[in-house]
Amino acid sequence: MRRIIAALTFAGLIGGGVAAVGATDAGLNAQDRLFLRSAHQGHLAEISGARIARQRSTTTSVRDLAARWIADHTALDLRLSQAAVALDVVLPAAPDAAQEAVEARYRAAAVAEFDELWVSTQITAHHRASALVEAELRAGSSAAVKTLARELRPVVAAHHRLLAAAAPAAGVVVPAEENAPPPGAVRTAIPTPRSAPPPGWRVTESPGTPGWTRPSADTTGATLSPIPIPGGPGPSLTVGAGG
Repeated sequence: MRRIIAALTFAGLIGGGVAAVGATDAGLNAQDRLFLRSAHQGHLAEISGARIARQRSTTTSVRDLAARWIADHTALDLRLSQAAVALDVVLPAAPDAAQEAVEARYRAAAVAEFDELWVSTQITAHHRASALVEAELRAGSSAAVKTLARELRPVVAAHHRLLAAAAPAAGVVVPAEENAPPPGAVRTAIPTPRSAPPPGWRVTESPGTPGWTRPSADTTGATLSPIPIPGGPGPSLTVGAGG
């Protein structure tokens, strides 16, 4: 009997909380809806990819990360889904096409290549999640959705640190922090981009464009190509092969 009462009480608390969100925070803008849908798809992709990692990885470190991913993203997605119901936002039923393509790569990868693939793609996914969070906090209008973004932010940051720590053993070369410079780079006086250029590259900046510079004796004759800052908005970085 006590279990039944407790279950009903818990359901009532959830239902009351969802109803309160719907009653007090119905004014969504396009960014709020984008965040809810994209973050939900990200959670689904993270959970699915982590389940594959639990089955296919041969290392304890990656399997442990995958177990944490499942726990963290399941809890976050439960809260997001409850808020979406209250805010009358229909969520996608599955990850997007690009996320499903990554999942297919997980399933097809050779065992010896799996950890490197999983860690590297997870780093990319968490960069995108971070950009999505920052976009919501800048441009969202719903207090409830912004709260979800604030809850997601430290989880993404913690996951990124764990991935950076696991990267060397998996054969992935990545800065220790999201905005850390590559070896030999020096920090510019303006803010850093969301991801650093690879080692051996220099950044040519337009006025006001964030970036890293790498000292080089010869900065002429380089072939230039754009590297976008993940999550934008803003100009791309233009980099050339430096000495």
